[in-house]
Amino acid sequence: MNRRALLGAAAALTLGAACSPARATPRLCPAPPELAEVDQRLPHVAARLRARAPITIVAIGGASTRGAAAGSPDNAYPHRLQLALAAALPRAPLTVINEGVPRQTAADMVVRFATDVLPAQPALVVWEVGISDAVRGTELDDFAEALQTGIDQLKKWAIDIILVDMQFSQKANAVIDFERYLETVHRVGDLNDVYVFPRYELMRFWSEQHLFDLDEVGGGERIRLAAGVYDCIGLRLAEAIRRAAR
Repeated sequence: MNRRALLGAAAALTLGAACSPARATPRLCPAPPELAEVDQRLPHVAARLRARAPITIVAIGGASTRGAAAGSPDNAYPHRLQLALAAALPRAPLTVINEGVPRQTAADMVVRFATDVLPAQPALVVWEVGISDAVRGTELDDFAEALQTGIDQLKKWAIDIILVDMQFSQKANAVIDFERYLETVHRVGDLNDVYVFPRYELMRFWSEQHLFDLDEVGGGERIRLAAGVYDCIGLRLAEAIRRAAR
């Protein structure tokens, strides 16, 4: 399989269905305690919550953020995140903007910050990153530099940041070296005191528990399971935001 095909396959792992999934609940989206821990804080989101001021969140990333194959933008994880936040924080006027563009590297996304992120004046940017860099074999130093440049830009504008790491797939892992890029995302996050949402480990846990085993199904069943993954990611990400903004 060539790299372009691999990129498309990796991006499709969490894309949803033409119909909206059932609303996720913690019981349907379990997580080990260590994957639910959030040590970092979101001070700018917290300040706006205390003031009951409008909160804009920009989700920037690749195809799994855009939901290009989901059948409906309502199935992309940014929209599911907005629904989950609305339920968790009903008094907060929240808007989640989806700025996902397929097949972009970290460096490509940083270039878009000036046009697609900063004009929205977000309190928080959720940056899903790493898949395209791993598929394309971006030099690790260049990948880390792009992450650092993006974090520096967002902090300069007093914007909170959450990084979202890669997706898990046994089939993709067999042909793509995700591990080094995964470690780089977490290392850069730790160095900057930025929370990294552990999507990779959550998806691996769900796969091992046979909740969302996307590698072993096809057709309509795969679509149904993929839609459920989106919803669970939105729910777990909303819970992480709620904890970090206390």
